[in-house]
Amino acid sequence: MTAADEQARRIEMNLEFVDQAITIIRQAVAAGMDWEELAELVRDQQDQGNPVAERITKLNLAANQITLSLDDPIENSSDGDSSNDSDSDQETSKFGRGLLSVDRDIFESAFANAQQYYTSRCQAGIKHAKTLAVSSQALQSAEQKIRADLHATKITSTMTQQRKPLWFEKFAWFISSDGCLVLAGHDMHQNELLVKRYLRAGDAYVHADLHGAASVVVKNKSASSSIPPSTLFQAGIMSVCQSHAWDTKIVTLAWWVEAHQVSKMAPTGEYLTTGSFMIRDKKNFLPLAQFVYGFGFLFRLADDESIARHAAARQQRLAL
Repeated sequence: MTAADEQARRIEMNLEFVDQAITIIRQAVAAGMDWEELAELVRDQQDQGNPVAERITKLNLAANQITLSLDDPIENSSDGDSSNDSDSDQETSKFGRGLLSVDRDIFESAFANAQQYYTSRCQAGIKHAKTLAVSSQALQSAEQKIRADLHATKITSTMTQQRKPLWFEKFAWFISSDGCLVLAGHDMHQNELLVKRYLRAGDAYVHADLHGAASVVVKNKSASSSIPPSTLFQAGIMSVCQSHAWDTKIVTLAWWVEAHQVSKMAPTGEYLTTGSFMIRDKKNFLPLAQFVYGFGFLFRLADDESIARHAAARQQRLAL
C-alpha cells in the first residue's frame, strides 16, 4: 500500500469527522472571518478540548487546505487483541500506529478528497509505466546503434611515436633554394636569442630599416664558401614581409652584413633595447624585396630505406 492509499483510507475511515472539520472551516471562511482570527479560534477550541479542533494541525487557507491528524479506528480497536496477522504487522511497520497527517481541500467533501488521493496514485502509476517504457525503448535503440557502429567500423589502435622537434623549429624558418637554413625570430626576445646563440662566423645577418622587420640569420653550410646571393635575397624578402611594409605595401630595401659586424655593444651614452643590435661598418643592400610570402609542408623520412631513396632529390632540383 502506498502513502496516498493510506491517506485515502484514513479519510474513508473518518468520513464523518473530516466532513465536520471541513464544514466548520468553510462556514467560518464564508462568514468573512479573518485568517488570523480563524487560527486563534481553532487554538481556543483546542484548549477547550473540542475533538474536531484538536485534530486540525495546520491551516493553509491560501491554498484552500487544512491539515488533519487522522487515526485508524480499526487499528485502535485491535490494540488489545494479542493475535495480529502478518499483513497487519507489515502495514503497521510501514505507516506506524497512531495519527497520520492528511491535507484536505475545504471546498470538497470528505469522499471527494479521498478520491483525489486514489486518482493521483493512479496517474502517478501510469506516468511511471510510460517512463519505463520510453526508457526501455531508448535503451534498445542505443544498443542497436552501438552494434551497428561496431559492425560497420573496424576499430584499430595504433601507437604513433611523437617526433622530437628540431632546435630551429621554435623560430620562423625555411630552406632556401640553395639549401641554406634561414631563421627569423617571432618577436624581439627571439631576435635577441637568435643572434646571441646561433649567429656564428660565416653566417649572415639580414634586416631592413623598417619597424617590425625581422632579424634574419642565414646559416652558412660551409665556412669555406660564401652564402649565395639568391639565398640572401630570399632572406631579405622574409625580413621585409614581417615588417609594417606588408600592410602599407611600401617597397623597400633589405640589407645584410657578416656575423662579426653585429654587436650588442652600444656607443657610449646610448642603450640598445631587447632585439636591437649595433651594426659596424658597411651594410650590403639587397634588391627591392617582393611581397611574396607563404608556407609549405615538410615531410620527414622516418626510415633508412626512404632516406637512401631520396638522398639525391635536392641535388637533382638544384641542377635543374
